[in-house]
Amino acid sequence: MIKLPTRLCAGVLLALLTVATWAATVNDFPKAKIAVVGGTFINDALLKKPGLIKGHFTIKTKVGESPKIYYAETAAGIPFYYIHAHGEGKWLETWAALYDLGVRDAIGGATAGGINPSMKLYDYVVPHDFIDLNIDRPLSMPQIVYHDPKSIPLPRYVPAMDPLLRDILIDETRKAVRGTHDYDDIQLHEQGVVVQARGGRFETVSEIRMFRQWGGDLVTMNVGSEMAYARMIGINYAALVAISNPAEGVGEWDWETIKKVYPRLNPLSLNIVLAAIPRIAAIGDQPRVGDGLRMHPEMTSE
Repeated sequence: MIKLPTRLCAGVLLALLTVATWAATVNDFPKAKIAVVGGTFINDALLKKPGLIKGHFTIKTKVGESPKIYYAETAAGIPFYYIHAHGEGKWLETWAALYDLGVRDAIGGATAGGINPSMKLYDYVVPHDFIDLNIDRPLSMPQIVYHDPKSIPLPRYVPAMDPLLRDILIDETRKAVRGTHDYDDIQLHEQGVVVQARGGRFETVSEIRMFRQWGGDLVTMNVGSEMAYARMIGINYAALVAISNPAEGVGEWDWETIKKVYPRLNPLSLNIVLAAIPRIAAIGDQPRVGDGLRMHPEMTSE
């Protein structure tokens, strides 16, 4: 691992990025306002695409060292960060790192089991709300994460995801799946309630029946946490989810069903994300819905 001088010029730094991993402070590497937090909807398709990744690094956050963060640029030179596999188990560290890096917008996603019978295998869903049944991750960001310890928010989730990012993902997904007859069997669902189950196993038929009675449309393992943490630290977030199987009791599937999903949908998901990034960058620093959904201490009493 190479330790870089603090005031290394940007041009030399970018050259080193192409050949080295480095550990540094948040002031020492290329900046990006957009992040992609990968899941099974994209798997390692982004890592394997030639020319995207320029280098990778880790940073120390107040809650521990971050997962590996990749610095990437689109073909048009728009910078973004990529974090693989939802942070590879470093839930708090992932979002604390993106907060420290100054990220404003993030795209996440996953594959999911379809609870709603209309959400078929290979369909895309851009969820609008979530039910979080997480029991083993912190419910909120520790106070020490925030740059101003007196500005700890109590966020609302109405809406749960950023409307501008959702609109961009919906539009780019529609273009991608309707741009060729290869995807005539894929439907786009412009909303859905995603249930985040505990993870580590598939759900039972009875659990899925309960989730459906609650209003859940699809079930996965990480998107709920990402929605929650992103809003807590002021990052606008939306997710692209692909249906990899019917949820238990909704339909029949086996392991071969899921194996066929990734080679077909991962490259397509990557194309959708890469098409979305320039449009996200064009949003700029205009006020966003999430800015008004985070209650600050000045609105409360001691």
